[in-house]
Amino acid sequence: MSTTTIPKILYVDDDSDDCIFLLESFAATTTDTDLVCASGGEEAINYLNSIQGQELPSLIILDLNMPKWDGRQTLNYIKSKPQLADIPVVILSTSENKMDKEVCRRLGAASYLQKPYHYDGYKDIVRDCMPLIKVHE
Repeated sequence: MSTTTIPKILYVDDDSDDCIFLLESFAATTTDTDLVCASGGEEAINYLNSIQGQELPSLIILDLNMPKWDGRQTLNYIKSKPQLADIPVVILSTSENKMDKEVCRRLGAASYLQKPYHYDGYKDIVRDCMPLIKVHE
């Protein structure tokens, strides 16, 4: 008997409105995802360390500029842990700084996307992220 696993996506952002926009955009674009929101890097790391195997997210979308553990620190931690390193991480930020993009690329980000300034832009984010979802075996 085969069971279909719904891909879990972890979205890490200190702005709860952005989480709602992304959640609604995933729901409008596809019904085959489970979006989990964390309000910062430290919360995301605690969450990731509390789960394993099939429970791990298929994709992590990470805000760059957050208090305490920012996106760079969180990305660096994720990519340094063997059990997490293969999960694709997309940076979603308002920053257009080329240095930010380069640092994230060097730290192992799969992609760096500009945070939209309007709700409809989040549907584009969903479209861009879907091919990156890692299927658990």
